Amino acid sequence: MIDLATVHAAFPELTALVPLAASGQRDVLRGQQAGTEIVSKIVRAASPDAEARILREVEAVSALAANYIPTIYSFGRRLLGTEERLFIIEQYTPGETYRQVLQREPLQSLAKVLSLADVLLGACRDFEAARLVHRDIKPENLIIGTTGQVWTIDFGIVRMLDLASITPTVQPGGSFTPGYGAPEQMRNMKPKIDARADLFSIGIVLYESLAGRNPHRAGATDQLEVMRRVESQELPRLAIANDTSGELSAFLASLVSRFPSRRPQTAAEAWDWFREVRQKIVLGP
Repeated sequence: MIDLATVHAAFPELTALVPLAASGQRDVLRGQQAGTEIVSKIVRAASPDAEARILREVEAVSALAANYIPTIYSFGRRLLGTEERLFIIEQYTPGETYRQVLQREPLQSLAKVLSLADVLLGACRDFEAARLVHRDIKPENLIIGTTGQVWTIDFGIVRMLDLASITPTVQPGGSFTPGYGAPEQMRNMKPKIDARADLFSIGIVLYESLAGRNPHRAGATDQLEVMRRVESQELPRLAIANDTSGELSAFLASLVSRFPSRRPQTAAEAWDWFREVRQKIVLGP
């Protein structure tokens, strides 16, 4: 746990600091700056990989500047005690994670899922245009704001296709979250890691919302079993109310295919397909 007195001494402009989360690479705190609620991410000492990733995160968010991504107010280095540490100060987004929403209500209405799909697929199209891959779209990295706005957070393992990769090419495994990361991410198959990997993750989130569970993770004894399922099983098509033609079900089945070649080949293609499908669905009152 980071020492709050040390943080206050290094960041006198921040007030009301409270820890939100901590990992082996960074500490995350919530606080205020000049009356504005903020989140501060501070990289732990002696973590060059974490520093490289937080700088990549800043670059990715700056390249997008989208209304579904918290704004970065500042970043740089500060002396915490005797150690210089890298930090980001960004916009705080009030609300709850989509994981919290699903824990409270595992089955989401079709209207809510279509609205979420609209945001995520639109974001994926933006990522593709900016030549980046988020690589970690999952319920924990989606914030549902108090007004219903969807925020996409945590670009900590973003892949920027025009820059050298942080993960060594010879490394047998890539960066991913079991059950949401695409098979090509798991195997660190870099030539195949593009927008299709994000489409896979989006598809799993939407599938989970309509099925009430992530079938790759439900009942699995450990992460290895989850990974084996992702690599070996094609998910059954869902029977979705109001999807009388079965086109939405077919679209989701395409997104969650374990084979990149069977998914939409671009985010723009997925976006257009979804918009066509959505127009044919008539929701009840």
